[in-house]
Amino acid sequence: MPLDHDFSRHCFFQTALWLCISLMLQACGGGSSGNNASGAFPSLSCPASQTWQNGMCVTTESCLAENEKSWVRAHLDDAYLWYREIVDVPPSNFVNSSDYFYALLVSPKDRFSFVTDQAEVDAFQESGINTGYGVEWVNDSHDNAVRASYVEPDSPAARQGIERGDYLTAINGNALQTITQRDFIAALYPRQANTLNTFEVYNPHQGVTRPVTLSSTEIVHKPVSHVSVITTAGKQKVGYLVFNDHIYTATDPLVSAMKQFQAAGIDDLVLDLRYNGGGYLYIASQLATMIAGQATTGQVFNRLIFNDKHTRSNRNFMFQTTDFHNQPLPMLNLKRVFVLTASGTCSASEAIINGLSPFIPVIRIGGETCGKPYGFNQTDNCAKAYFAIRFKGENSMSQSVPTQGFMPACYAADDLNHDLGERQETMLATALGYQAEGKCPADAAQMTKSRTGTVLRDVYRAPWRSIMTAP
Repeated sequence: MPLDHDFSRHCFFQTALWLCISLMLQACGGGSSGNNASGAFPSLSCPASQTWQNGMCVTTESCLAENEKSWVRAHLDDAYLWYREIVDVPPSNFVNSSDYFYALLVSPKDRFSFVTDQAEVDAFQESGINTGYGVEWVNDSHDNAVRASYVEPDSPAARQGIERGDYLTAINGNALQTITQRDFIAALYPRQANTLNTFEVYNPHQGVTRPVTLSSTEIVHKPVSHVSVITTAGKQKVGYLVFNDHIYTATDPLVSAMKQFQAAGIDDLVLDLRYNGGGYLYIASQLATMIAGQATTGQVFNRLIFNDKHTRSNRNFMFQTTDFHNQPLPMLNLKRVFVLTASGTCSASEAIINGLSPFIPVIRIGGETCGKPYGFNQTDNCAKAYFAIRFKGENSMSQSVPTQGFMPACYAADDLNHDLGERQETMLATALGYQAEGKCPADAAQMTKSRTGTVLRDVYRAPWRSIMTAP
């Protein structure tokens, strides 16, 4: 009997590694012979007819293409939220299970389900590890250009001096318009370490264009990248927090940030989620609890609603009050929160907005969010991680994230000409203006009426960075 991925993940969180190993052995019927393909646990072994994959022993034949495709159809028929609406297509039309999986998805309802490499997504979700250069690129509609929106601290890009707002003008001596989309993505976001590419970048602050050669490496992503306290002209203290991913390693820095805000005695908080595509729902719940505090005690954060085959899985996901160490979370007990949003604000990030809204005002500043009220439970098969939408989330008032996304109270552009955290940066400046005046500043009010302004779209974003998953 295969081990459920969420159970093995739970074991990891509880650090009861010996128990997980014992249960895995029982599930595999492990003996003293066979191969351990993963090499992660040398003491684990499988019968000669099986191999070790994804935390379990499987028969070699189960990962043949036709058998994988059969597994995909059975999985969707069982777990998929819209399984009744699947349009049948012959599996023989598709070479591999991934293509077959995508062909069975119910569009246009489902813009989000995906399949990817299991090792890659596990490394990021558990440890924040990702291979690349450490720079995120966006298409800037205002300049019709490709610009750097975010540079990971201590990454190859950061060490070579690439900055937020830099323009990309050429790759390996080739103008951008001459490069195919596939080669363009492969060059900017390599999936293998030690991949060399030379980029020509223009820094608008220095007025200098220069070549930069980068070698890809494993990067430990920093989910909380900026924490500061701003003293306003009215002598109030406003906390500012940039939170980029709901991954396992986010809890401790989030708790640390809240303790810093607590010690400073902040009056308001600006939570920057413009680049946060989601992740673990319990991280979202922990953060929401720390913001609103006692107003959420014993309350429902998110109701999870599965398909009619799994109604027993329907449950209330409560506001969490303790961290992984079972220690009480610090609570700010704020009466409102400002959230900076953009099209990349998705899934678990939207759940923060939706879950908090019945209890405190959530004032949205920036752009429209992605519109994803749905979630997954990662399911692994043959070294692939399948994310088929399994449930829909609702807040305590039975309200879901709108599929067109949350509209902001004040529209504001993502200002690449200023660093995140600078008071002059348009989104933050708009939030501070609202905090001081109780309404959108004049420029933002005009933009809100017309819904115009610069639009930034990710050149590429790994699909596993825009998820909501619950154990």
